[in-house]
Amino acid sequence: MKAKNKGISLYIHFPFCIKKCNYCDFASFPFNEHEKSLYIRALQSEISLFMDYFPDSKIRVETMYFGGGTPSLLNSRETEEILSHLSKYFDFSGISEFTIEVNPETVIKNKFIEFRRMGINRVSVGAQSFNDNTLKLLGRVHNAAKIHKSFEILRDVGFSNINIDLMFSLPNETFSEFMYSLKEAVSLAPEHISLYSLVLERGTPLFQASKKMNLPNEDESRGQYLNGIRFLAENYYSQYEISNFAKTGFECKHNLSYWESRPYLGFGVSAGSYLARRRWKNVSSLESYFSHLNKKELPISFREFLKEKMQKGEFLIMALRLTEGFDVSLYYNRFGVLPDEAFKEEINFLTKKRFLSADKTSIKLTQKGLLVANQVLEYFI
Repeated sequence: MKAKNKGISLYIHFPFCIKKCNYCDFASFPFNEHEKSLYIRALQSEISLFMDYFPDSKIRVETMYFGGGTPSLLNSRETEEILSHLSKYFDFSGISEFTIEVNPETVIKNKFIEFRRMGINRVSVGAQSFNDNTLKLLGRVHNAAKIHKSFEILRDVGFSNINIDLMFSLPNETFSEFMYSLKEAVSLAPEHISLYSLVLERGTPLFQASKKMNLPNEDESRGQYLNGIRFLAENYYSQYEISNFAKTGFECKHNLSYWESRPYLGFGVSAGSYLARRRWKNVSSLESYFSHLNKKELPISFREFLKEKMQKGEFLIMALRLTEGFDVSLYYNRFGVLPDEAFKEEINFLTKKRFLSADKTSIKLTQKGLLVANQVLEYFI
């Protein structure tokens, strides 16, 4: 599958949540109306400052993603204000996908009617689990009934492209409870399901409490993942990426742009960008974000120019996340050489270990490789 992307992808980060989850180490902060208003103004300032570098023409946008945080905490007027400001600098005439992340407790019918009118055509619901005890442990605000209700509202409003985020390898959750959660998600018939393993990040409340919890071991976690893949396949969800499953034609175009190493721009706290072999990332604190923009400075904390070998390695790292891997000709068309010119030893080693399947036309992870993908992909850093 190849994303037909002729423009860039655009990401807008909204960092506020009703409550920060116990496992979250993302750039998110407790919701505050005053800070929200300041943030919207700062976001517009950042966009204008950056776009001063492109004064002569609008940049075409193929996909857009409002992530967070909980961007569905924005009301329709605020969302329209952001979109109106973006439209001064970006051409949305050819946009094919516009996603907003939501948490179930923020799905309000009238607001989402307006969101659809504004062009949002894909919704990603942060369910995480359909087990109420697990949701409580994770620090989620909603319960399973609220997931069902929010999904019903989204369908009633007319959304026909909905993703559900789920997690596996969760504390104090049995295999049967995990499968129950997955079956509940499938019963709603979303077009897309993302299935992520919980990662206990240092400094989070869940990490601090982990010694007192029953955590699945490596074999149990692998069993959940493999059975999840099998169950989803039986229900016509094809695995097209390590953690993502879709009904035919509903693969996430925005995420495909990342996995195919296409250009993207991100605005907001902690947002990243990649354009013309340059990569940069914004500051991750609100205070620093506001401070930079008050001084008419772009809020960038990190930037680098990707040398050719790094660019080649990152192409492999991203493309190998796709279950079909990549066509060697795509790599050749981009770099003018074959992958084994820079990574012959790594490819041969991983192929012998049966983590990679490689021939003259394509390279992809094997199922064995998918199970330890992060370790395999480190070889190309």
